This record gives sequence, structure tokens and C-alpha cells, in this order.
Amino acid sequence: MPKSADYQAWFFDLGGTLVEVEDDEIAVTSEGRIIPVSDAMDALARLRGRPIFIVSNQASVAAGTLTATQAYDFIRQVNDLSGGAVTDFRLAMHPPEASHPWRKPAPGMLTDLALVYSLDLSRCAMVGDSINDETCASNAGIGAFFWINDFLGIYAD
Repeated sequence: MPKSADYQAWFFDLGGTLVEVEDDEIAVTSEGRIIPVSDAMDALARLRGRPIFIVSNQASVAAGTLTATQAYDFIRQVNDLSGGAVTDFRLAMHPPEASHPWRKPAPGMLTDLALVYSLDLSRCAMVGDSINDETCASNAGIGAFFWINDFLGIYAD
């Protein structure tokens, strides 16, 4: 199995990959705290030292059921729970019918981060939970795609 050091950087989806989803929305407690996918924060923390990026469609912002501030707070919470492992993130806050270059399965969020951080996407890995994530990785030329359960089987203890 490949080791985390085999990849120049890691890209992660948010909902369903790092945090739980309920009714197609990020699951939160009554206090607004995210509910992490079991073992995901520990696995993310183990990758610390490598660039780690979150790339997520957040159509709920366009729909008005979530604010941009709340979406940014989800990322902050993941970063806190993973011991500061997150390097940067991109959110596509466009409706599903939008053909925006950042909205997965389009590769724009990944290619933007690759440009900013001088990454060779063919030497990077992505972790996700949907066909949109897998297609996005393929469209961006990502070197390896892991389904979240497979990733946790390798990188979580």
C-alpha cells in the first residue's frame, strides 16, 4: 500500500468524507459543532506535515440554508480537531445546476490550489465519498483517489 509520503499533497472532500452528512447537509450538533466521520480526524492528523487541502461543494450557501460564515467555520472546526493539519481549502458555493469551474466534478478547486502551492497533481492524492469526488480527481489529473473507507482502512489505527 502507498504511504502518505508517496504523495506531494492530499485533497479531501468535506461532507461524508471528513464530517457526517444528514439530509444532504453537514451534520452538526445543536451547538453548531460538526460531527466528524469516525477516525477521520485522527487519520488527517497523521498526515500533518504534508499539504492537506479541503475541497467541497457547498450548494447550501446558494440555497440559503447555510451561510458562508458557517461553511468557513466547518473548515476551522476540522482544522482544530485535526491538530491544525489543514493547509488551505476551497469551497464552491454554487447551486448544483451551475456550471462553475470550481463546482465538482469540475477540477477548478484542485487546479487553483495546485497553482497557488506549485503542486504536480499527478503526484497528489484525493479522498472522497462520491462519484463527483472521483470524477473531479480524474478531471484534475490526480495521481490516486481513495474512497474514504479505503483511506481509513490504510491510514487510521
